[in-house]
Amino acid sequence: MKHLAWFKSVYAILRIPLTVYYKVFHNYHYKKYSPESRPFIVLANHNSDGDQFMVGMAIKGHMFFVASEHIVRSGFGGKLVKLLANPIIRKKGAEAKSTIDEIQRRLKEGTNVCMFVEGNRSFNGQTGWISPANGALVKNSNASLITFRLDGGYFRTPRWAEYKRKGPEFGYVVNEYSQEKLKSMSEDEITKAIRNDLYANAFDWQKKNKHRYKGKNLAEYLETVLFVCPKCKAIDTLKSKNDIFSCSCGFSVRINDYCCFEPLSDDTCNFEHVYDWDRWQRDYLKKNISNLKTEYINKPILKHSGQTLSRINITKNAEALNTGIMELYSDKLVITSADYSQQDVFRLSDIIGFSVTKMMTIFFSTKDGGYYEIKSDIIRTGVGYLMFYRYLTDRDYV
Repeated sequence: MKHLAWFKSVYAILRIPLTVYYKVFHNYHYKKYSPESRPFIVLANHNSDGDQFMVGMAIKGHMFFVASEHIVRSGFGGKLVKLLANPIIRKKGAEAKSTIDEIQRRLKEGTNVCMFVEGNRSFNGQTGWISPANGALVKNSNASLITFRLDGGYFRTPRWAEYKRKGPEFGYVVNEYSQEKLKSMSEDEITKAIRNDLYANAFDWQKKNKHRYKGKNLAEYLETVLFVCPKCKAIDTLKSKNDIFSCSCGFSVRINDYCCFEPLSDDTCNFEHVYDWDRWQRDYLKKNISNLKTEYINKPILKHSGQTLSRINITKNAEALNTGIMELYSDKLVITSADYSQQDVFRLSDIIGFSVTKMMTIFFSTKDGGYYEIKSDIIRTGVGYLMFYRYLTDRDYV
């Protein structure tokens, strides 16, 4: 591979200060692992923006990482990432064929690859859906497979949170599957093994280990992920301030150092933590989606101002198209300019991929090949738009 020696040298040099940084400032604990064969593909779960560094510290040998396209699109920083690491690019909310092809190409050249197999950091603490395409990728790669588990990161840097917490993080290899072993396994068996090895529920883990994660304003910005009130069932009426999460109806809870809820209002809180609440709101919306489809044809389910719609070209910066109010109806997504002079309408039936990155930035792709990004100047849910898109188009939310 061209310039491989350069990438290996950069990797080895940067590993030294990053190891010190994550050990000291992230309280990161890991077990060093030397792979038994090469090339290898590492598949890991994903909880924080620094997961790639923590995996790289633990596993001996150079790896190329799969990264979201918005990382390499961000001006000078993106150019620096490409210069130093040459990541494999993955488009959020779009098909993954080109990413899979590039992974296969680099493995065939004898280099190693690491991918965070969920494609997204967890919002509720549970490992996200792992596509069967990963079993096919590994089966056809002629490389060994290493599964790597990360714990504690969800509590230290909750994806929905404004501030980081103080507390430990852990990383370790779960299994290494040799090329010979993988040849004897079907694609479905490999997918099942990946899912079993990487499944984590942060709150189950927390119950066993009881680590505290102290910080300030522990509830902010929880409304980016929890947006249905369990008391009044209203949508998008929940707000956070300091450690308190409450609804305009009076329902109120506090979040403690274990990321668990403590009731403040006279109402009973049936949820111990974010995962419980999120599972309830998913089930509630799924059961009521038929009514919502009918009720919200002529009025928006979600409505937020301060939204910027851009068209994305991966080789260039995003091209801003419109800024104003975003509204989600039961059949369409609409962005209307602040002066009402322009309106962009996307039928949900024309959207073929939908994703959320960071805390609330939305990405989606359309049947005609369009690829778009929606950024927000205000705190609002991104998960809510994703969840409604999937349920309204008769897809499950995974």
